[in-house]
Amino acid sequence: MTTFAPAVLSDAELVAKPMPRRPLRNMGWDASLLTLGGVKWDVKCSDSEAAALVHRAMELGVNTFDTAHIYGNGESERKLGMALEGERHRIWLNTKVIDRTYDGAKRMFETSLQRLRTDYVDLLFVHSLDTEDQRAQIMQAESVLKAVEEYRRAGNVRYIGVSGHWVKDVMLRILGEHKFDAVLFPVGLFNLAYNYSFIETVLPYARSRDMAVFGMKVYAAGRIKRARSIAPYLRYSIQQDIDTAIIGMDSIAQLEETVRILKSDPTPVSEAEVQALLPEAIAITQEWDEHEFSWVQGYAKP
Repeated sequence: MTTFAPAVLSDAELVAKPMPRRPLRNMGWDASLLTLGGVKWDVKCSDSEAAALVHRAMELGVNTFDTAHIYGNGESERKLGMALEGERHRIWLNTKVIDRTYDGAKRMFETSLQRLRTDYVDLLFVHSLDTEDQRAQIMQAESVLKAVEEYRRAGNVRYIGVSGHWVKDVMLRILGEHKFDAVLFPVGLFNLAYNYSFIETVLPYARSRDMAVFGMKVYAAGRIKRARSIAPYLRYSIQQDIDTAIIGMDSIAQLEETVRILKSDPTPVSEAEVQALLPEAIAITQEWDEHEFSWVQGYAKP
C-alpha cells in the first residue's frame, strides 16, 4: 500500500503557499478547497478562540465559510458574525435554514442575518432534507422555497442550495423538481464503508444540472480523531468531483494540519488504500461523543 506524508512546512511557508481553489460552477467565486465549517469550534471555543480560528483560516487562504441557524443553538452564526466583522467583503458565506414553512423560514433567516451581522449571504441552503415528507413539505406553495426565492429577489440571498445526510433517492428527486444552484451531501470515505455513497448517483446528476457541489462528513463529524491519520480520508474526499469540502475544526492545530495536507500536493488515494481503511472507518463510527452528530445512524450496519 502506498503512503502519503504531508510536506513539513514552516509557519511562513504554510501561510505563503497558495491554498488550492476550485470554481463554484457559474457563481463567479473560486472557493478555497477547504471551507471552514461552522461546527466543533461553535461550542468548544470561547468568543476569542473562535475569532482566532476564523482569522487563522483566512490567513492560510480559506475564503469560504459555512454555518447554519441551528449550529450550536445559534452560537456558530453569532461567533462567525463577530469574527468576520469588517471582513465580510473578502469571503463567501453560507448559512442554512431548517424550517420547512414559509413563515418559519423567514423568522429563522432574519435571525441569521442579525447574528451574522450582514444584510446578505452568498448561499442559503434549505437544510437536511432526508425524507419523502420533508420533500413534499418544501414543494408546497407556501413553503421555505417561496421564502428563500423572495430573499433572492430582494438581494439578501445570492444563490440557493439544498443539503441532505441520509437518503440519496430523496435528494435526487428534489434536485429534479426544483432548480437549485448548489447541493451539499456527504463525500467521506466513511460513507463508502457503510455502502451508502452519494458519489455514484447524486454527484453526477448535480453536475448534469450545472450545480456547485459542496462535500461534508469528510472527518466523520469528529470521529476522525480516532483514526491513525486524517490524511487518507481528506485525500479521498478531495479527489472526488466536488468544488470544496466543508470541515468543522476543533482547534487551530487541526486547521493547520488540514491545510498542510491540502498544500502538499496530495496524491489520490489508491484502491488498495481505500480497502485497507474501510475497517477503521467502520470501527471509529460505532459510537459518538458529545457534540458529534451521528449522520450514519440511518445506514445499515456493515
